[in-house]
Amino acid sequence: MSEFDNNRFRILVVDDDPTILDLYQRILDPTNPLPTLPNFEITCCSQGDDAVNRVKRSTEENAPYALAFLDWNMPPGPDGQWTAEQIQRLDPSINIVVVTGYRTPQSGKMVNQANISDKLLYLQKPFHHQEIIQFATALSAKWQAERQLLALHSDLEALVEKRTAELVQSNKLLKIEIANRKRMQLELQDSFENLKKVMNSTVLAITMTIEKRDPYTSGHQQRVADLSRNIARGIGLSDNEIEGIYIAAAIHDLGKISLPAEILSKPVKLSDIEVSLIQAHSQTGYDILKGIEFPWPIAEIVLQHHERLDGSGYPRNLAGDDILLASRIIGVADVVETMASHRPYRPSMGMDKALEEITQNKGVLYDPLVVDACLKICNKKEFELSS
Repeated sequence: MSEFDNNRFRILVVDDDPTILDLYQRILDPTNPLPTLPNFEITCCSQGDDAVNRVKRSTEENAPYALAFLDWNMPPGPDGQWTAEQIQRLDPSINIVVVTGYRTPQSGKMVNQANISDKLLYLQKPFHHQEIIQFATALSAKWQAERQLLALHSDLEALVEKRTAELVQSNKLLKIEIANRKRMQLELQDSFENLKKVMNSTVLAITMTIEKRDPYTSGHQQRVADLSRNIARGIGLSDNEIEGIYIAAAIHDLGKISLPAEILSKPVKLSDIEVSLIQAHSQTGYDILKGIEFPWPIAEIVLQHHERLDGSGYPRNLAGDDILLASRIIGVADVVETMASHRPYRPSMGMDKALEEITQNKGVLYDPLVVDACLKICNKKEFELSS
């Protein structure tokens, strides 16, 4: 049974081309034979102002949209930027996927100009059917988890307020109320752990769309996470710190969800513009994750995983101890896995070459403590980068 069997997700599609609207309808049709496809209810609009009115009506009727696929250029009406801003103003919880035929540099500039929240993602036309299904499925799950989280927090806050008021009103019930509060704290902790699992699963589900679009790096994030966990354990970090590092490493390339698949799998050297777009994935990952509450600074760890000790990294050119230890660990694991694995533009350089890189740049680019732990693990064959 799919986790979506008892749910219906409303999706808004905005495009001035009737052929594209019909394509969305066919891709997301509830009769689609895919066994994991959720039950989608599709609303189609050809102009931005009509889409804004639909969102306004949906909020008034308490029937919100989980996701909007939004074309950027829709003459003669308002463009996609205005439409996205108005939709976000009416319903901040809605996820927006900008689907545009503009080429990468131009479209990247438009997304930055939109300057709206982490709910805004990007997809290049022409798109594949599977990309639409992956976006719709993952973002609907994310939207549902966020709504459940808000509802649970609201219920728990109301319950705590009620119990506290009763405690103040009746001293003779003090012992009973104290016991109730302790029980509530345990329930809250259990609920928090469950919600943490839901949120982590949601982020991982979105991350899977990157690997499905880029088969050459399939499993990269999981292998980096496994190596990072071993390094963290090797330098004696606590179980709680190790767990946070593992979660951050497992989603460290989440920001690549905003990149066109053609760049991710390009079999030749990237242009300077394409390299700059790739490097922006750290900031994009941070923007997506910063609104999610974790027990660890996951968003900041992801943001810093390409920083280097000498300040030559990106995006902030941080140096030395200004870089989080967790990011330094993931940075070393990322370099080793990347060099030791095959890429579209080159064959594997081998584990020996990867270990030579971190050895030669120990104390320059990479944290010496982290490098020593990684070398010990790999040289003793305690860890292998299996596919």
